[in-house]
Amino acid sequence: MVARNLRRIIASTLIGLAVGSASAGAQEAAGKKIGIAAREITNDYNRDIIAGAEKVLKAAGAEVIVTDGGADPRKHNENIESLINSGVSGIIVQLGDAQQLAPVVTKATAASIPVVTTSVGSKTEGALADVGGDDALMSAMMSRALLSSIDYQGDVYVFWVPGAPLLETRKRILQAVAADYPKVRLHEVPTEHSAARVQTQMEDILTANPEAGSIAAVWGAYDLLVSGAVEAVRRNERNEIKIASIDGDKVGFQMLLDEDSPFVATVVQDVPRIGSVAAEILLKGMAGETSFPSTSFTDAWLATHANGVAAAEKRWGPGVWDEMSIPREDVEGRWPQDGELLVVHPILP
Repeated sequence: MVARNLRRIIASTLIGLAVGSASAGAQEAAGKKIGIAAREITNDYNRDIIAGAEKVLKAAGAEVIVTDGGADPRKHNENIESLINSGVSGIIVQLGDAQQLAPVVTKATAASIPVVTTSVGSKTEGALADVGGDDALMSAMMSRALLSSIDYQGDVYVFWVPGAPLLETRKRILQAVAADYPKVRLHEVPTEHSAARVQTQMEDILTANPEAGSIAAVWGAYDLLVSGAVEAVRRNERNEIKIASIDGDKVGFQMLLDEDSPFVATVVQDVPRIGSVAAEILLKGMAGETSFPSTSFTDAWLATHANGVAAAEKRWGPGVWDEMSIPREDVEGRWPQDGELLVVHPILP
C-alpha cells in the first residue's frame, strides 16, 4: 500500500511539473511573435511540420511568422537573420545543415532568442534541441523492405540530393545494409530537389537498360523526389522494377495504392508531431528551461501494399480517401489488407 501510494504521489508530481512547465511556456508566449524558418515548403512533410508547430504556438497565444527559403541554404540563413532582427521571441528552424546554421543560431542565442531545429539530423550548436524522425532507423526499414522485394540481388539505382544531411544519412544506411549482400549492386544517381529532374534521369537509365530484369529496383531518398522515377517506370511499362522511399506523403500513398504500382513501400513519419514537439520544447525554453535531449524522435511505420489502408488512415485520418480521390474499397479490392501495421519509436534513456 505504501509503495502504491508513493507511486501515485510521484506520478502526480511529475504530471504537475509537466503541466506547470507547459503553462509557464504558454504564458511566456502570449502576445509574442515566434518565427518558423523553413528551408523550403514543397511537400506535405514541410507543410505539416509547420502546421503542427503553428497549432501549439497559436494555442499559446503567439503570433507566428513563417519564412520560406525556397530550397536555397543561403536564403534560409538570411530569413533566420531577418527573424532575429524583427524581434521574435523564439525560432523554429525546419531543415538545414548543423554547421551552416550554427552562426545564425549563435546570433539568436546571443540575442536571448531560443531556437529549436527540426529535421536537421543532429543538434546545432546553440539550439535547444533537434526534433525529427530517426533517419537511420527509417532508412534501415525502407532499405530492408526494398532489398527483400528483389530477393537481395540485382542493380539498384539510388536517387538522393548530395549535401542534404538527412538524405546523406539515409543513403549511408542503405549502403551499410547492402554491404551484406554481394549480389546487390548500387548505382548512385545524384540529383536535385526536383521530381521532373529525376524523371528525366530515370528515362535515360531505362533507355540504357531496356531489357526486363536489367534494373531490379529504385531507392529514393523521399517520396516526392522519387515520384519522377515512378512516372518514368510506368510510362515505359517497366513495372517489374521495385521502388521505395521515405516520408509517407500523400503522393507516396497515391503511388503505393495505385493499380499495378511498382512502388512497394514508404516509411511513414508522424510529421505533425515533429512540429508540435518542437513548439513544446521552444515554449519551455522561452520559460527558462534549458535541459532537453539533444535529439527527439517521433513515430514511424512501414506502409506496403498489404497494410496501406491502415497506414494511410493512421497518418492522415479516415478522410484521406476523399483528399486523394481514391476509393478505399478499390484499394482493398486490388491489395488484400492482410499485413500488420507496426509502429516504431526510438527509446531514449
